[in-house]
Amino acid sequence: MPCVPWRRALPLLAALTVAAPRILRAQDVPVDLGEPSGQSLDDLTGENRFPLQITGFGVGDYGYDQRSGDNTARAGKLAVAFFREVSDRVWFFGQLTTALASGEDAAGGDEVPTEIEIDNLLVNFTPGGASGVSLSFGKFDVPVGFERDDEPLNFQATSSYNFELARPAKMVGLVGRWAVSPRLDLTAMAGNGWDAQLDPNHGKTGGLRVGLIPTEHTSFGVSGLLGAEGEPGDVHDRYLLSADYALEPGRDWILAGEANLGGDRGVLEGGGDAGWYGATLTVFRRLSQHVGATLRGETFRDRNGARTGEAQTLRSLTFSPMIFVGSGREGIFANVEHTTFRIPRFQLRAEARLDHSSLPIFEGMDGPHNWALRYTLQLVTTF
Repeated sequence: MPCVPWRRALPLLAALTVAAPRILRAQDVPVDLGEPSGQSLDDLTGENRFPLQITGFGVGDYGYDQRSGDNTARAGKLAVAFFREVSDRVWFFGQLTTALASGEDAAGGDEVPTEIEIDNLLVNFTPGGASGVSLSFGKFDVPVGFERDDEPLNFQATSSYNFELARPAKMVGLVGRWAVSPRLDLTAMAGNGWDAQLDPNHGKTGGLRVGLIPTEHTSFGVSGLLGAEGEPGDVHDRYLLSADYALEPGRDWILAGEANLGGDRGVLEGGGDAGWYGATLTVFRRLSQHVGATLRGETFRDRNGARTGEAQTLRSLTFSPMIFVGSGREGIFANVEHTTFRIPRFQLRAEARLDHSSLPIFEGMDGPHNWALRYTLQLVTTF
């Protein structure tokens, strides 16, 4: 090989020194897989445009029954919710809730059963050119009344008798919503029945709600449900008329509640109808940035024992001061429904509840009584 004089080699070495970093960087460039210029795999699959959103809440409490002396502490519930927009017209929402069993299922054993439930599961579609119309299929909260199933969506630790007995909390089926105007909305629904995961009979339950929003701080709703309920061979028609309201007369005040009238046709001896009715009133007052208090009163009349097993009148008065920190995020745990109150990230609720029945149904250390007094300390956090 001929020898290159060192003076002539200097320009060649200088050129290689400048080009070497460019050659090394070129080796790190990924191979073109045929994707459009400027788009990543995340862009093509919609991960950037429609990200998965995960929210949820946890609940723990301590309860004391003054009449019976029973008391217990528990980490009672954990819920995880998933929301994902599939496209501009379709979105998905699902919620799994894990909770300790209550009542007879939780008594008398070393191990308390844990129940895992699909609390909500919805696929929603919005037709093109009709942004005010939506159609959802799955398991949903029945849009009737003021109280809801999840603790963060309420102001108090325990549910009212009206929520538990007068109306359904969940349905599985179809629900359609139409925002006719900023002040008027219509909701129609059809499902398996009251709190029925599967259809126990060949009938379906249908319903309609008309919602009015006269101002930003005022909401009214009137609802009706009608459908077949019961097991095969023992099917009857059940109806419900319900009205709900939420008013914010001042910056730190909320007045809300509901009234219910329902019945089962032809269930009594001789073919008579059974009926029930009730109402609630909830007053919330925000005392400072981190302190508030709620007072709820209610009555529920089970005229023929169709809902409780015995004809009786139930009443309750519940007082609940609370301390809260933080402000809710967007989504289902952002606001208490029909109000502008932002759900806190953390709440400590202290509750005193006085119950009364026209029958001695509350067990005590010295026998059954008409009255019961229960105390609850509850922690609620959202994430």
